[in-house]
Order: sequence, then C-alpha cells, then structure tokens
Amino acid sequence: MTSAGVVLAAGTSSRMGSPKQLLDVGGRPMLERIVAAACASRLDDIVVVLGADADRIRRLVDLGRARAVINAQYMQGMSTSLRAGVAALSDDIDRVVVVLGDQPDVDASLIDALLIVQEASGLPAAALDFDGLLHPPVVLARDLWPRIDELRGDVGLRQLLRRDPDSVARVAAASPAGHPVDIDTPRDAAELIGDG
Repeated sequence: MTSAGVVLAAGTSSRMGSPKQLLDVGGRPMLERIVAAACASRLDDIVVVLGADADRIRRLVDLGRARAVINAQYMQGMSTSLRAGVAALSDDIDRVVVVLGDQPDVDASLIDALLIVQEASGLPAAALDFDGLLHPPVVLARDLWPRIDELRGDVGLRQLLRRDPDSVARVAAASPAGHPVDIDTPRDAAELIGDG
C-alpha cells in the first residue's frame, strides 16, 4: 500500500504574530522538525503545502525529501490547503497522512503507528485518540478523498472524521504528554516548547 504525507503549513499565523512555521524548536524551525519526522517515516511521498510567507519559508526551512506546493487560496482557510495537498499526489498513492505544520511533537513513530493501525483495521481512516476525541495526524484512504471537497473555510479533517467515527481506527495518546498539541499563540509556544 503506497502512502503519502501532506503537511499543512500555509496559514498566516495571525495569533502568533510571526510565521510559526519558523518558530525555533530545539534549534531548528518548527516546520523543519515536523517535515523531518515525516521524511523519517515510511511515507513514500511528502508534500508540504505553503501559502503565507512561502518564499521566506522555502529559504529558511530544509524540506529534505519533501516537495513544496503553493496554495494560492490559503486565505480562504485550511480546507483549501487540504485540497491543494491531495491534488498534488500521484494516482498511485493509496492513502494520505495529513499532518499539521504546527504540531512539533509529531514524530515518525506516530506517523508509522497510524499507518499500521489503519492498514490492519481495514477501516478507511485512522487518527489520534485523545480523551475519546479524534485529532490529527489523520490517515485517509483514497476512497475518502472526495469528502475533502465538501469542506469549506478554515475547517480541517476533524469535522469529517467526527461525522463517522466508526470508520476511524484509533491510536491512543498514552498521556496528555503524548498528545501533539498544536501551537497557535506565543503563550502556547512558551508552555509547550519553552526555550526550544
């Protein structure tokens, strides 16, 4: 089964006040850290969707074996980035892992665990389960990709998955520390990554 990753990193970081993709996490830009995790996983192809500050991000972030796709409609919300990322995948890809570009604790082992659980379950999707709720990263089999076209505005896959939770295999977050919380504000950054 062939698998691709789509890393969503096109947002304006309005609550952060500066591009959070470039936020220093352990001595490297946050987006670089996340993309490196995807590159270290068993994914066959990786697409990074950029929008706001795309040129600057491309200059300052090493994407490794991943390739960048520009979402010219990024101001219309996350749903447009999902569509741009999936549209960039080749016809031979069977499933996609959607990763948010602001979850610095996502690692290759979590991505691989989601792929393994989804395949073993026979279900069309897999996601992180935290306190009974589904969270990204998310695996979607190709059969589910048309549902992305139904999403509008700043809406991600949580809405789609929570509509049909029985179709989703779950990887349990072992503890609150095991949940890769996303970083949206300077306070989030201070609490979650401290000095990097």
